[in-house]
Amino acid sequence: MKKILFVIAMEKEASQIAEELKLTKKSDNIYTNSEESKTILVSGIGKQRTAINLTKYLENNEKPDLIINLGYAGSTNTKIGTWVNVNNSYNYDWKIEGEEIYEIEEYCKKILHNKENVLNLPCYSAESFVTKTDIKEDVLFDMELHSIYIICQMYGIELISLKKVSDNLSLDNYYKNIDMTEVMELKSGLELLDI
Repeated sequence: MKKILFVIAMEKEASQIAEELKLTKKSDNIYTNSEESKTILVSGIGKQRTAINLTKYLENNEKPDLIINLGYAGSTNTKIGTWVNVNNSYNYDWKIEGEEIYEIEEYCKKILHNKENVLNLPCYSAESFVTKTDIKEDVLFDMELHSIYIICQMYGIELISLKKVSDNLSLDNYYKNIDMTEVMELKSGLELLDI
């Protein structure tokens, strides 16, 4: 049986998925089923917290076959409420002279998959909310994925990341007539996964 670990930043996001998958709370930040074939790790917000909590989890538990990162993301121009499959991960804060911008060279192997039934976009992970950017393409912004991405490369774990767009840099175009209750539900993301 394939062992799947969901890495989700916030409790309010994780509890939705735990309820849908019928998982029970094992500790402050872990939900699981009786076989421990599906587990949720509530990683906390930000790249550092995520890296710390995911590494601690991997040190103390059997390595999963697949990590699924589910949660919210901002976008440059994707409609709010849209599910997006992340097909590439970048470190938005990595801008060091002499280095490739947004990529830590030894960890830039493309391990995320394209999914045919959903929009595919790259995601830039930042240490804080991105409210403006020089990036012109349609992309996502989050605060956790790049840490998960690097750790999955280090441990040889398959990774899928599905993000639901919750906010947009082109605010005026997207906040009219939006039901935020529908935008903030995450259970529908499970329907896009082949698990």
